[in-house]
Amino acid sequence: MSLIEAAAQKLSIKGVAVVAYMPGERTETWISKMKVVGNLTSGKANLLGIANTKASEMADTHLDSGSKIREIYNGELGYQGGLIKKVKSGYILAVFSGGSGEQDLEVAKIGLEWLSKYY
Repeated sequence: MSLIEAAAQKLSIKGVAVVAYMPGERTETWISKMKVVGNLTSGKANLLGIANTKASEMADTHLDSGSKIREIYNGELGYQGGLIKKVKSGYILAVFSGGSGEQDLEVAKIGLEWLSKYY
């Protein structure tokens, strides 16, 4: 999480980071960690809520958030900023919410690359 936090600070953005591991081929459970990087909310936006919608979309599609592979389901927002990767034992994902979609992706990529070394 410290790498994600440093990447967000380098871009001067505040928000919420989430990383998770989903064992197996189907999404039935995950182990996750969340970190507030400056702000939990921004204006009237709950950044943790937005990060979790990105994660929930990826849990269903096994594709990066905002992929537009299908219509957006209730409870999802279709925002970019979450990345998912298939690993030998399941999936890992990293999400950031607080900047633009492009900034969130840049920060999430740092987290996913780090996690990839261990799965």
